[in-house]
Amino acid sequence: MSVNNATKAVCHCKPCQKRTASAFSVNVIIPRSAFKITQGITRSYPHLGDSGKLYHSHFCSNCGASTHGVPDASTSVLAIKAGSLDEEFVDLGAMDSEFYVVDRLGYLKALEGVEQHDGM
Repeated sequence: MSVNNATKAVCHCKPCQKRTASAFSVNVIIPRSAFKITQGITRSYPHLGDSGKLYHSHFCSNCGASTHGVPDASTSVLAIKAGSLDEEFVDLGAMDSEFYVVDRLGYLKALEGVEQHDGM
């Protein structure tokens, strides 16, 4: 799957801020059917999303780096954490959306020309 065909999004939600120890997370949203872990083992922890359904945050069982998230609210997609992508995919180009902009930290500005969403 090419990242050019995927939705690229910045998420400003509080759980992403905590999980990344940063101001936001950068995600590549793809169909679940296109995703396969080719190396290593992940662990996950669930937390309740604003949909009232669980969001499963996966991370590397060796180093603890965030790898992807699987929302129970949407059975067709998942969000790959961009920092976990191999080097040839790191430059994602322009983002498509920003989510949870109501939680965006004050020192950050909206990305120009990018869809803005209060939630998911």
